[in-house]
Amino acid sequence: MNYEIESIYQFGGTQDIDVFAHRHHGEIGYSFETAMPLRVLYLFDYASGDPDPGKNFDILYAKRRVEFGPTGMFGPFFPSNLFSPVGFRANLLPMPNVRLMMSHRAYWLADKRGSYVGSGLQDRTGRSGSFLEHMLDVSVGWDPQWNFLRRVSFDIGFSHIFKGDYFDTVPNGQVEKIPIMAIRWRPLSSNFLRYQAITAHLSKTQIKRFS
Repeated sequence: MNYEIESIYQFGGTQDIDVFAHRHHGEIGYSFETAMPLRVLYLFDYASGDPDPGKNFDILYAKRRVEFGPTGMFGPFFPSNLFSPVGFRANLLPMPNVRLMMSHRAYWLADKRGSYVGSGLQDRTGRSGSFLEHMLDVSVGWDPQWNFLRRVSFDIGFSHIFKGDYFDTVPNGQVEKIPIMAIRWRPLSSNFLRYQAITAHLSKTQIKRFS
């Protein structure tokens, strides 16, 4: 069994605003001694919020792939005004060069009067409540072991969001399309290959290219 606990505090003043914000992350994991290595984790996250967005916890350069989704470009959550006390993740290695991951998390606003950071949504009265949604994540990683493909790692991720009541009552909260899938090809080192990332929506598909 292993565990990780991390706390961050921010205090001071910016733009004539006094700020005191904090973030806490914790996880407890257990690795099973099986033919195919399996690790199961419980996850906890809290990032403070405030009706004034300038007093929310500032994410600075924090990553979100590890804790809030299987792909870097699909990011419905930022560690700011966010509370996630219920989170589980399982990692399985069926082969030395293949990685499987499944995760489920539930999310609330830390302060229901504050903004849902990154979405532009906010109910300053707090009447819309704080429960945002459940999110189910699945991803598969593959590291080829021959020729030039040794330089490339492939990740495919699928995410499904089960919306909470917050979106039914918050102003402008009726979402017409929700990202449900993301595919990412990640180069380890290469300057001559092009990689394509695809984000599928309920209403349409957008294709973005990266060099």
